[in-house]
Amino acid sequence: MSEAPGRPGMSRDAVLLAGMQHAAGVIAARRRGDLDGATALLRAFTDDADCAHAFLLLTELALTIVAEETGQDLQTVVREVSLRIAALAAAVD
Repeated sequence: MSEAPGRPGMSRDAVLLAGMQHAAGVIAARRRGDLDGATALLRAFTDDADCAHAFLLLTELALTIVAEETGQDLQTVVREVSLRIAALAAAVD
């Protein structure tokens, strides 16, 4: 098990899992209307790449859970999300 750079005693996997939990906390804070809390949690990420990676992994996990719960394959779920994002973007333009 190799240590994560700048994080003595933590493996890279442990850092990624902690980042995913941190990202989930940001989403939970936003959902309950605690924008200051969400902002503070986002600022606690010390590295933009770690932040992006944490949100990527959290998104992948969430989409996988949706696919498993609905009985759809992951590609179908991703396509549906993409279509909904496109519809939102069209509404904003």
